[in-house]
Amino acid sequence: MDALSQWGPALWGAAGEGLILCAKILAILAPLMIGYELAKAYGVFQRPWPRLRPALGWIGLGPGSLVPLLAGLFLGLLYGAGILIAMSDDQGLGRRERLALAVFLVTCHAVVEDTAIFVLLGGSALWMLGSRLVLAVGLTVVLARWWKRPGG
Repeated sequence: MDALSQWGPALWGAAGEGLILCAKILAILAPLMIGYELAKAYGVFQRPWPRLRPALGWIGLGPGSLVPLLAGLFLGLLYGAGILIAMSDDQGLGRRERLALAVFLVTCHAVVEDTAIFVLLGGSALWMLGSRLVLAVGLTVVLARWWKRPGG
C-alpha cells in the first residue's frame, strides 16, 4: 500500500509535465501548419522558384518538386509525402524526380519543426539542422549523378 501511495504523485507529476510538453509542441506546430496553408493559398511557393532553380536542378529536382519539398522541410515527412503523392500527377513529376525528392525528404524532413522541438528540449540547432541538410544534399546529389551515368 505504501508503494502505491508514492506512485500517485509521480504519475500526476509526469502527466502534468507531459501536458506542458504537448502544449509547447502544439505552439510550434500549429503556426507552422497555418502558415503553410496560408502560403499555399496565396501562391508564395511559386515565387522563389526562379532563384532556387540552379540549386535544386543541381541536386536533380525540377520546378514541380518545390511545393512538396517545402512542405516536407517545414512540416514533416508524412505531410510532405501526402503532398508529393497528390502533386506527382498534377506537376508531372517523373519517377526519378519523385525518388530524388523522397530521398531528400527522408533524410532531411521537418527541419524547422524538428529543430524547434529539439532546441525546446535543449539540443543544438546547428548540429541538428546542419548534419541533416549536408547528408540530404549529399545523398541526393550522388543519386542524381548516378542516374546521369550511362548504366544508371
